Amino acid sequence: MVARCNGKNAPLIRLILITGAFFLSVSFVSAQYVFNDRCREAYRNIFSLRFQEAESILEIERKLNPSNLLPVYLENYIDFLTLYIGEERRVLNQLVPNKSIRIRQLEKGLKDSPYSGYCLAEIYLQWAFIRMKFGDFTLAALDIRNAHRLFTENDTRFPGFLPNKTGLGIIHIIMGLVPENYHWIKDILGMKGTVSQGLAELRLVGTYSGQDPSFLLLRPEASFYLALMAANLHRSKPETLLLLNRLNDQAKAEQLELSPLIIFARSNILLKYGFTDEALKILQKRSFRTHDYPFYYLDYLEGLARLNQLDLGASRLFHQYIGNFHGQNYLLAARQKIAWISLIKGDTAGYKHQMGLIKTGGALLVDEDKQALHEAKAGIIPGVSLLRARLLFDGGYYSQAIKELTDKPVKSYIHTRRDFLEYTYRLGRIYHELGDYSKAVDAYKQTIQRGKNEPFYFSCSAALQLGLMYESQGHLAQADSAFRVCLSIDTPEYKTSLSQKAKAGLNRLKK
Repeated sequence: MVARCNGKNAPLIRLILITGAFFLSVSFVSAQYVFNDRCREAYRNIFSLRFQEAESILEIERKLNPSNLLPVYLENYIDFLTLYIGEERRVLNQLVPNKSIRIRQLEKGLKDSPYSGYCLAEIYLQWAFIRMKFGDFTLAALDIRNAHRLFTENDTRFPGFLPNKTGLGIIHIIMGLVPENYHWIKDILGMKGTVSQGLAELRLVGTYSGQDPSFLLLRPEASFYLALMAANLHRSKPETLLLLNRLNDQAKAEQLELSPLIIFARSNILLKYGFTDEALKILQKRSFRTHDYPFYYLDYLEGLARLNQLDLGASRLFHQYIGNFHGQNYLLAARQKIAWISLIKGDTAGYKHQMGLIKTGGALLVDEDKQALHEAKAGIIPGVSLLRARLLFDGGYYSQAIKELTDKPVKSYIHTRRDFLEYTYRLGRIYHELGDYSKAVDAYKQTIQRGKNEPFYFSCSAALQLGLMYESQGHLAQADSAFRVCLSIDTPEYKTSLSQKAKAGLNRLKK
């Protein structure tokens, strides 16, 4: 997606949201689609969340070149990012009328340009992501269907027009992630696609090496999608880091490396793979200009990074996120992290207070918030040693994490059945990352056997990790079996994201 704007943990919905948010522009001249220097500068400001500057530039362009339809498209980009990042339904209600107005404007334009169908498709796709963000899935499905139709028609009319491949790639990945028992949805919408197909289309754009300046500008966006998809679908670490390096190089070439969106992508992926120190360095590069549109989720990410270092000062960042963010996601998760910090400090009363606030509820669209509410309602206080080991593991500090579990008698911190399941699960994860696969397999199998009928996520996640380990070793039949065990285990915690990753694993094995 180019000249444009296209539309966050975890679950299928989160994956779609996280990967549907960012677009790059192209230099293209046609009767009504002129991506000139002003539009390019407006795009760079939009991508850097400098909406006021972008709007001023677009106003000049409208006056000097009133027939140019690119400003219509770029204005929708601003609305999209405002809603995607801010998550405020009040603002959604204010901006919804803009969608139909802009679609009518574009429909009246000339149809001889590939950007005519493309821009229309992009607006529908952006609004699909917005609707999913707010849980309006029926409207999102209709918008995706319209986007798919327009992209497909445009691809048929202009087969050499590379920008179509990014939008089609995203839609095909979405279709490929629909669970088998929901395939009737794809039939109703009249759409098909696989994850492999979508990734191949994105890769086609991200690795373009020709001379067309318009297509070259598409590469950072496609690399952005590929890197986030690889991380969320649990592709190999080397593959994902290679894609991340490509994204960084291409963003530098476009002078966008300090864009909050690029900082989000890079730090988010690094945190997923345990590169906490590197992620913190990137997060600390972000600017705090008064007139920029605020991206408070970066405060949440920095809080996670610091907490994974057992820096208890991270509480300030989580409080900051809760106090400033007026959207809906990760608020319960942030309060859970504050509760954990209280517990590590020895303040059990503080932990219970924060978890009591979580019980009042909130949006439950992402797995992290669902798990926070589940922990609050269960009323089971985590063991401090297990919690510290978990955080250190998430941060990539594996040697320190194993010491938390082996330098003291197990009976000193294992008090419940849940504690024991978490203990064997944590051992499995740590041994897995340290390369001691024999011990990891034993720990994973023990967790699965003892916990498959328990209301905790440990056995389900252990089955997923076992499948990934077998897959990496080339034991495909055993990997297939482990992924299916993961799908068969019902858990109220992280079920959506675990199932999504297991399904993605089965898709890779079929290929």
